[in-house]
Amino acid sequence: MPVSAKYAYFDHAAVAPLPDVSSAAIRAYSEQASQHGDVQWPAWSAGVARLREAAAELIHASTDEIALVNNTTQGINLVAEGFPWKSGDNVVVPENEFPSNLLPWRNLARRGVELRLVKIPPSGVVDLDAVNRALDAKTRMIAASWVGFASGYRSDVAALAELAHSRGCLLMLDAIQGLGVFPLDVQTTGVDFACADGHKWMLGPEGAGVLYVRLEHLNLLEPLGLGWNSLSAKAFEPASSKLKANAARYEGGSANMAGMLGLKASLELLLELGAQRADSPLAQAILENVASLEARLSEAGFQVHLPARESRSGIMGVTWPEADAMGEQAYRAARKHSLGRGVVSSVRGGRLRISTHAYNNEEDIGRLIDALLEYRRQGV
Repeated sequence: MPVSAKYAYFDHAAVAPLPDVSSAAIRAYSEQASQHGDVQWPAWSAGVARLREAAAELIHASTDEIALVNNTTQGINLVAEGFPWKSGDNVVVPENEFPSNLLPWRNLARRGVELRLVKIPPSGVVDLDAVNRALDAKTRMIAASWVGFASGYRSDVAALAELAHSRGCLLMLDAIQGLGVFPLDVQTTGVDFACADGHKWMLGPEGAGVLYVRLEHLNLLEPLGLGWNSLSAKAFEPASSKLKANAARYEGGSANMAGMLGLKASLELLLELGAQRADSPLAQAILENVASLEARLSEAGFQVHLPARESRSGIMGVTWPEADAMGEQAYRAARKHSLGRGVVSSVRGGRLRISTHAYNNEEDIGRLIDALLEYRRQGV
């Protein structure tokens, strides 16, 4: 991770830095495209096919269940708009969702679909009983994030899917804040749809992501954004109409080749490190970092906001009384001060958000604490 030479990088819940292998893959594409044009296209296409395989391996899916998308928003909209809604149906969504997993469902009001929001406490805990109370015979979908972008609360995916199926509806999982480091087995958990852009925990570039569609639902979704790349054969003939018999039918047109090849390199690295395993070493390293951050920040006089141990992710909130008194602008000022000291973080939910990856170490944690203590000594 070249970024570690300059920064203590704690902003993976926003945009992650690229590993060496991923930046090299993107540079190689750029050089080939400039020197050879589409002569190299078959090799790029083979690389994209390998990305599909890597994504399937990561979540224990079939390659036929993987569509490559530009971002999480696109994936969610393919599900939201392609689903066969009837007027009077409803979709249940936690109220604290990131806009990408809220606006597409709210937009369905024009089709007579009701959006039901489940109240979520400041801790970010998604209470299954509260979700259950929002469901009725007209509920067709639960749409929820695996990990809360501000709270870091990591839901029990299998329990969410079991609840959905017990009430006769499906689960759409926004997996962007967990996929790549925490294990997700779509077969054992029973997830129906899942999507994630690669630019957070998968350490990929922006504009390259994956959508999972359980094979039995392939013909349930109306294919949207149809184009040559949706076709099974004879893609350049105007009379062609037979769609691919897999999730690639949802891809439509030309891919972001540079981004997809960069994401392929990132996923291959994560798979090499065991991200697909139920005992993912990446998840273990992240949780060890979170525990160290919790202990050292608390010892230094900061308040650490974390879910219960079994529901933790790589995301945590940090506050202190004098900043609370001034409001969010104080945390933004602290972030700016820390950035000047080579420490990268974000502000979300009125707190300083720290999001640590597996490669962060004790030296990084020390730099973070030193920068925040220095800021507090200035009287904030």
